[in-house]
Amino acid sequence: MEGYKVPYKNSTFFGQRIERDGKYFDRCHFKDCIIVLEKGETDIRGGSFQNCKLLLKGNAYRVGKIITLFTGKSPLKVLDLDEPSFEKPSCE
Repeated sequence: MEGYKVPYKNSTFFGQRIERDGKYFDRCHFKDCIIVLEKGETDIRGGSFQNCKLLLKGNAYRVGKIITLFTGKSPLKVLDLDEPSFEKPSCE
């Protein structure tokens, strides 16, 4: 938990947009949320996600795109609002 600005423990989030960077989540539960990750500076221990969507931005989006180049498909089911859609690599 050291180094994270905002710690959450045993919390429940419903129908919210959750900015994950700079936060620590311990045994938290998320339902119908949009989970936003930009830098990857977060820690998650335990907990659950129900019907949540992931929004990758900035560096997190770039890492996801690199994984796509290696695998040929999106690594996760990602809600993509702020960046262009993942593109399949073309071999021309």
